[in-house]
Amino acid sequence: MKNNSMVCAINPTVYNKVKDWASLYQTAIPFSHVIIDNFLDESLAEYLLRDFPDVFVMNRSHHYLFANKYELAIENTISTSFSEFYKEITSSRLQLFVSELVGEDLFVDAELCGCIHQGINGSFLDMHTDFNLHLLKNNWLHSLNIIIYLNKDWKEEFGGNLLLKSELKGITSNIIPQFNRCIIMQSDDTTYHGYSQLKLPKGLTRKSIFVPIYKEELSDNLPPRHLTNFATEQDSGFKFGFTKFYNSITKLKAQLEHQFIKKS
Repeated sequence: MKNNSMVCAINPTVYNKVKDWASLYQTAIPFSHVIIDNFLDESLAEYLLRDFPDVFVMNRSHHYLFANKYELAIENTISTSFSEFYKEITSSRLQLFVSELVGEDLFVDAELCGCIHQGINGSFLDMHTDFNLHLLKNNWLHSLNIIIYLNKDWKEEFGGNLLLKSELKGITSNIIPQFNRCIIMQSDDTTYHGYSQLKLPKGLTRKSIFVPIYKEELSDNLPPRHLTNFATEQDSGFKFGFTKFYNSITKLKAQLEHQFIKKS
């Protein structure tokens, strides 16, 4: 793929319909989100799938009890297609789009712009809310997620649908992770999401790209810093009892790491 092979890595129709997406985003349940199919330029989506790294060169998630998946920072995936994607996702065009979608000034961190995720047979991700503050910045509040799926011919029996809940016993949105589908979703301490255990045929994996979106917030309005907060179902035995302790430990870890980074 040549560097000048496309004018816009994201389907131009997506940008042109921002008011329609904004209306859907604001009225969605169980919390604000929008599902956009054919999100990327079709050729780029195909090239990203082709260039997706093998799962065994990616890193296993460190949340071993609560997640079984693999991840790699986008800046570590060296290919022309991922370079095209990186340029678009960190562009002023994308920043304007997400800001108009949500109705406030938002931006992507150009240095730590996101990760690619991959799940093999047996992989899962328990319900959780995401980290709330940028690791390195004091006042960058994590406000939005962009998730793009690269899974062709995905079948219901494979599992792995994205589940959304605003309360653990509330309404669930069940979203198939099909090829070139994008989910743009609010991120805060009420936006629970995850996916059930995968049941995949040999050679197939669940592939996605994750991009966190930030906004600058006044210091007086910032919440206490924490990492991923898991919320395990009550019938999960030991895991259910361990979850609260685990979340407390990771919260302390996040705060200590940030203090160390500030001093170094």
